[in-house]
Amino acid sequence: MKKLAKGLIFGATLKWKLIIGGSLALIALLVILAIGIFQSIIGGSGDDSSQDGEFVDIESGSQQISETVEQYRDDVEYYAKEYEVEEYVDVLLAMMEQESSGKGSDPFQASESKCGYIGCITDPKESIEQGVKYFSEVLEQAEGDVELTLQSYNFGGGFIDFVLDKGESYSKELAIEFSSMKYAELRHTGIYSCIHPEYSDVGACYGDVEYVDNVLRYYQPVSSDQLEGVETANASAEDGDFASPVETPLVTSEFGNRTHPVTGEVGKFHSGIDFGCNNGVTNILSSANGEVVFSDWSTGYGNTVIVQHDDNLYTHYAHMSSNSVSVGDSVSQGEEVGVCGSTGQSTGPHLHFEVKEEAWGGHNNPRDYIDVPEIQS
Repeated sequence: MKKLAKGLIFGATLKWKLIIGGSLALIALLVILAIGIFQSIIGGSGDDSSQDGEFVDIESGSQQISETVEQYRDDVEYYAKEYEVEEYVDVLLAMMEQESSGKGSDPFQASESKCGYIGCITDPKESIEQGVKYFSEVLEQAEGDVELTLQSYNFGGGFIDFVLDKGESYSKELAIEFSSMKYAELRHTGIYSCIHPEYSDVGACYGDVEYVDNVLRYYQPVSSDQLEGVETANASAEDGDFASPVETPLVTSEFGNRTHPVTGEVGKFHSGIDFGCNNGVTNILSSANGEVVFSDWSTGYGNTVIVQHDDNLYTHYAHMSSNSVSVGDSVSQGEEVGVCGSTGQSTGPHLHFEVKEEAWGGHNNPRDYIDVPEIQS
């Protein structure tokens, strides 16, 4: 009987332990679920933060937007509010800087997205409205992925499907893969060339695979009242110093030996520095005060301007779409000498810039004269 009594007592004790333990586990589970629901109500998961305008993985860029772009801030803010993307104003301004530096009648280069061809927009405000509207549409398609939105603004909407069908988000590797695929399909048209010669080996010559980085270097999340005193690259140069020949310098090829992007010749000497620029849009600027001694077509160089600054010091501007000065003209530092192009022996729009001791020889490394960012890898 004693054994039976002990067994009954033990069984009852175990039963209560199981009941109490199960109740505590159930309570803990309910607490966890309640916390999860509460977090979703007040802010959602961390993975969705980019869709709420919080650019978690996007840092401020290294360069400021120009005054020509800044003048459109109010218009961009107006249309951003209308199309419910007001938290992206600074991204939109960075896009405009990359597209046109705020110049021309279509500063957002938005004609193709509206009409299917270039040149249909001739009013800046119409360009801004269309650019902001199209950005908002692409952002929604890209499920809030800002970088995917930017690259798709350049590539077209097909890039979004390409990325999302893989179950992934934006990456430069996917941009290169897509560009190579599209170039293989369309190279027979003859209308595409490598903006960045370093990608020619993999055929990534459709669109600009560096577009995201190019835009975000101008991304400055600031409010309008914080922008007083902002200077451009050339505005900071003291009189008499040499300044960058483009307002927002992006070096794409350095001075010295390299593989020639057109001929493929290995170890070919590159006599200057190349700067990326927008064809027919970016102004090419005199690096210092001087006199124009050459302004014409030159074999290989295309449309070329040479400015003399001293008895043994010249600067050379090549591959331009057009020249803005004539021989004998006096030019000041920062004055336009031409417009970006791809004339002569060129694989895509860029400025070839030289500093030399003679009009046609004695080349020096331009970096000894101008202070511009290192080439982006």
